[in-house]
Amino acid sequence: MRAAVSYLAFALSIGGVTLAFGENDLTSKPTFRGAKTVVLNRAQISDAQRRAAAGEADAEFVLGAIYRQGTSLLAKNDSEAIRWFRKAADQNFSDAQIALGDAYASGEGVTQDYAEAARWYSKAAQAGDAIAAHDMGVLYYLGRGVPHNDSRAFDWFLRAARKGLADAECMLGFMYDRGIGGHRDLGEAARLQRAAAEQGLAQAQAELGTMYARGEGVHKDMAEAFRWMSAAAQQGEPSAQNNIGYFFEKGIGIKQNYGEAFRWFALAAEQGSPAAQANLGDMYANVHGVPLDYIEAYKWFTLAAAQDLREGSEAQKKIAQIMTNRQVRAAQSRISLWLQQHGTIERNGLQHSIIYFAKP
Repeated sequence: MRAAVSYLAFALSIGGVTLAFGENDLTSKPTFRGAKTVVLNRAQISDAQRRAAAGEADAEFVLGAIYRQGTSLLAKNDSEAIRWFRKAADQNFSDAQIALGDAYASGEGVTQDYAEAARWYSKAAQAGDAIAAHDMGVLYYLGRGVPHNDSRAFDWFLRAARKGLADAECMLGFMYDRGIGGHRDLGEAARLQRAAAEQGLAQAQAELGTMYARGEGVHKDMAEAFRWMSAAAQQGEPSAQNNIGYFFEKGIGIKQNYGEAFRWFALAAEQGSPAAQANLGDMYANVHGVPLDYIEAYKWFTLAAAQDLREGSEAQKKIAQIMTNRQVRAAQSRISLWLQQHGTIERNGLQHSIIYFAKP
C-alpha cells in the first residue's frame, strides 16, 4: 500500500513569467497479502494438496496462492486460485478473505466487483485484521463498493493504525493533516507520518519531509525535509523525486546542481508526475543544465497539461508561440511515442490519486 500527499510549491518560468505550482497527490500501491512469492518443493505442494483436500483452511489458502502465482510444478490457474481461496475464506481464514477481496478489487480471476471486495475485507476486518481494516478505509474513502464516507474511512484507518500498520498510519496522518473526516491535528499528523516513515514507507517519508519543509506539525527544518524526501525518492516515490529535483535546481538546503535536478525530475516525469513533467519542460525551455530544446519542453508541458496541470497548459501555450510548425509536429510525434511506451494518461490526475491496498 501506499498513501502519499502534497508537496512543495515550485516555480516555472517561461519568457520571464513565473508560474507557481505544486503537486498534491495521494498515491499508494495495491499490495496484496497473498502476493508474496510462494516457494515450495514437490513434496510440500503434495502435502498442501493433501491437507487442502481434507479441508484444512491454511492449506487451502496456500494452494490458492500457489495457483495464483504458478510454479514449474503447478501451472498458474486463476479459477483454481479463487476456488481454494473461497474454501478457506468460508472457514473464516482471514488471509483468504483478504485474498478474495484483493481479487474482486483488481478483477483478477473474477469480474471486478468492489461490493464483493468490501464484503470479504469486512469479514476479516471485523475479526481484527489490520490490513483488512485499512482496506475498508480505502473503500470508504474512495466510495468503491460502499458509499463514500470520510468518517467511516477515518475510523477504519484508526483501527489499523493502532496496530502499527504503516499504510494506515500514513493515511490517517494525511486525513489529520487535511482535516478530512472532521479531524485536523497537525501534530498528530506528523506523529503518524513519522511512525510510518520509520517503518520505511516511502509515501510517509515524503509527507514527513513536506511537513518539515513547511513547518507544519514540526519545527521547520530543511535539512530534515531533504533527509526524509531523499529516503522516499531513493525508493522511487515520484512526488519526493520531484521535490528533491526542485531542491537541487534552486539550491535549497543543498548546493545547486542542475544535473541532479534534471536526473530527479526525469525519474519522476517518466513515472507520470505532472509537476515533474512541467519542471523538466522548464529546464529544457530555460537552458537549466541542458541544451535549449523547445521540442522536448513542449512534449513535457503537453504531458503535464494532459493531466489537467494548469501551469503545464499555460507553459505549453507560451512555448508554442515561439516554435515552428515543424517543431510542434516533431514534439507531437515524441508525445505519441511516450504514450505508446507508458500508456494513456488519465485525466484529472486519476492515476496519481488512487489509494491502493496495504501490504502486510
